[in-house]
Amino acid sequence: MALDAALVVAPSASVREALETITKNSRQAVMVVDGEGRLAGIVTDGDIRRGFLRGIGIDGRVAELMNRQPTSAASGTSRADALRLMQARTLRHLPVVDASGRLVDVMLLDDLLRPVPLPNVAVLMAGGDGRRLRPFTDELPKPLLRVGGKPLLEILVERLRAAGVGRFVVTVRYKSELIEKHFGDGSRLGVRIRYVREEQPLGTVGALARLPETPAEPFFLVNGDVLTKCDFLAMLEFHCRHRAALTVGTVPHTVEVPYGVLHVDGERLDRVEEKPRLSFDINAGIYVVDPAALPLIPRDRACDAPELITALKQAGCSVVAFPIREYWLDVGQQGDFHQANRDVAEGLLD
Repeated sequence: MALDAALVVAPSASVREALETITKNSRQAVMVVDGEGRLAGIVTDGDIRRGFLRGIGIDGRVAELMNRQPTSAASGTSRADALRLMQARTLRHLPVVDASGRLVDVMLLDDLLRPVPLPNVAVLMAGGDGRRLRPFTDELPKPLLRVGGKPLLEILVERLRAAGVGRFVVTVRYKSELIEKHFGDGSRLGVRIRYVREEQPLGTVGALARLPETPAEPFFLVNGDVLTKCDFLAMLEFHCRHRAALTVGTVPHTVEVPYGVLHVDGERLDRVEEKPRLSFDINAGIYVVDPAALPLIPRDRACDAPELITALKQAGCSVVAFPIREYWLDVGQQGDFHQANRDVAEGLLD
C-alpha cells in the first residue's frame, strides 16, 4: 500500500521535522525509513521529550533519539495477531515490513480496536426449550435469562457486534414471541436481526436450510446459550486461511476419573493410575460455515452438527478445528447459570 507521508521521515530529518510530522498526523509517532524504504526506527513524542532531557536540541537529527529496534510485524500478519502483539507489548504503533525489511504499512492500536464492519452474518440458535434449566425457563426462554442483569443472547449479540458483525439471523421456537419482542429488528442494539421460526426442533444445523437468503460469505453459527470471549475475528481469519467448508470451535475439557484405572496388557497388569485426569477437546457450539456446505443440509428434517461434519468429509470437503482458549461457558444447566452470574460479577467477561 502507499504509505501516508505524514507517518514517515528520513534518518537525516531534524527533530523539528519529526515533531512537525507528528503534529500533522495526530498519531504521536513517525516511522523512520532509509533511502531504500527500509524501516530504520520509530520516534514517538515521548522519545522526543526524553531526547530534550538528554540535551538533544530541536535541530538535532532524528536518528539520535529514535528507537532503532522497534517491534514490527511481517507483511500478511492478521489484524487479530497484530492486536494481540500490540496489547502484549503495550504498543500503540506497529510497523509492518516485507521480507526485505521495507516498511509497507503501519498498524495503529486505535484502528484495530475499532471494529471493521464485516459482510459476514451470524446465525444464533435460540430455539431450545431449556428443559435442564427449569424452573427458570418455565416463564422465559433460555436466551432471555439474565446473566449479570442482561439477557444471555444479548451478551452474545454485543460480543459479535464488537467484532464487526452487523447482521444476524436468530432461529426461534420455544416462547419465540418473547425473544422477538425483546430484540425486535435489532435496531436498539445497532444491528439488523431477522428470524427463522422452527415449527418443530430442527437440530443444531437444520434451520440453516431455511435461512431467509443464502449468505454470500462464510458465516458464524453460534449456540444461543454460550457465554464466551471467543476471538471471532481470529476464528473467521483461520477459517478463510484454511479454505474450509466448516470450522468447529473447540475448548479443552478435563474429566477426573474417580477410580484407579488399570493399564492391562493381555492378562498382565502393567500399572495402576489413581484417579487420572483426562483432557479432551470438545465442541464449543461455535462454528464458521461456508455457504457451499448448505446444500448438504436436509430441508425436511432435523440435522445436527455431527451429521453435517460426516457429510462434508464424505464429500471431500475440508473441516477444521479452531482452538478457543478465551473464556467459554455453556449455560445448559442450573449450575452453569449460577456459575455464569458469578463469572460476570467477577469480571471474567470484561
